[in-house]
Amino acid sequence: MGTGSAPEADPRAAVARAIDRREKREIRHRWRVAAVLAAAVFVADQITKSIIRGTMVLGEDIPVIPDVFAITRVRNEGIAFSLFPGRQGLIATLTIVALGVIALALMRLVGRNTWIAAGAGLLFGGSLGNLVDRLLHGGVTDFLDLTRWPAFNIADIGITCGAVLVVFGLLRDADRDPET
Repeated sequence: MGTGSAPEADPRAAVARAIDRREKREIRHRWRVAAVLAAAVFVADQITKSIIRGTMVLGEDIPVIPDVFAITRVRNEGIAFSLFPGRQGLIATLTIVALGVIALALMRLVGRNTWIAAGAGLLFGGSLGNLVDRLLHGGVTDFLDLTRWPAFNIADIGITCGAVLVVFGLLRDADRDPET
């Protein structure tokens, strides 16, 4: 060691700091993934619903693949599969509460892995998209119609795929660390 130079840093402390910096970068990246996917689902959902509302009347049906898939404008005043129709105030309140609970739970989970972050973004963006529809239009605009399944929309796809990804991410995380 020469004169005037700083003493050598502890290599273990330097490694610990590097690991800490890397983990913080990964967590920031996961939050960006969640935010980008939430925004993408929300915007795609709102644009497609706006196009459907602006170009089709309620009940109008455009067959795409006969007896399999159609674009059908439906207004869902209930929740999933049109359950509890006509209770928009209650459903909107429950949705807001659910969004808050989901947001709090996912805030703790997003940092775990990218699968959970992606799922959280899809889930949040889709839930927000349907909530905005309920508040502004008195019901959710559904239009993707598999003839043997209730009509749905982009937000519903985001919610479903997001829930699957969160579960997958949690299972994957548990496989790596049996103590979590």
